[in-house]
Amino acid sequence: MDIEKYVKELHDKFPDIIYLEVVNKKRLMVYIPKSILKDITDHWFNDLNYRYVIVTAMDSKQGYELIYHYSDDRTGWLMNLNVILPHNEPEIESMTQVVYGIEWIEREIMDILGIKFLNHPKPERFLFAETWPEDQYPYRRKYRQEDR
Repeated sequence: MDIEKYVKELHDKFPDIIYLEVVNKKRLMVYIPKSILKDITDHWFNDLNYRYVIVTAMDSKQGYELIYHYSDDRTGWLMNLNVILPHNEPEIESMTQVVYGIEWIEREIMDILGIKFLNHPKPERFLFAETWPEDQYPYRRKYRQEDR
């Protein structure tokens, strides 16, 4: 894959991309606003047939960081979409309409970080019992030992 050409084509197709970074020789990180997540996800998953791998999430100093991991199995490249949500508005559109297999990890992220996935088909607890307190999310920074 000619990554420089691909980066230019991707940025031309999605001009709202914030930043693109070749992290290493087979990994591309694409920093985007949440407003274009569905369009790029649809392009990667349905047009380019990238394989959905997983979504990872963390509470960083910048906000809640979501990284959507995809694989271009033809070339061996790992493609990542990085979205940062503000701490005071942790919500984003669910990608289940595009990638059905994303449903469970979104529910897990809801439980551990309290991020709301809008229009999720089954927005109920996944990891914790129904008796778990609504306002306690164990992966938020305030719960980590080093932040106390």
